[in-house]
Amino acid sequence: MKATAVAVGGFLLYVLLSSFAPALMNRSLSGHLTVGLALGLGQFVVMGIIVRRCLLHHRNHVTPVVRGLRGLARQQESAARVRPTGDPRAQGQRPW
Repeated sequence: MKATAVAVGGFLLYVLLSSFAPALMNRSLSGHLTVGLALGLGQFVVMGIIVRRCLLHHRNHVTPVVRGLRGLARQQESAARVRPTGDPRAQGQRPW
């Protein structure tokens, strides 16, 4: 959530500065590198960092949960195959 706010906020700031402060964005930093170009290239860096952190978060937090749920689903599927067809639970009925 924070990463999304940083990305959207940075892009919005870039667009607003381009629209309302063109003199600032055209100011030269060194040679042909301007403030606007540096900020635009900086957005690629920010996006790369956000993507990397997102991948690490999913690898460390989401993937183990998904693997556990898949294991439970496989256990339930194998248990459903083992039940005989005469078992009322296999047909979705409740035994008395």
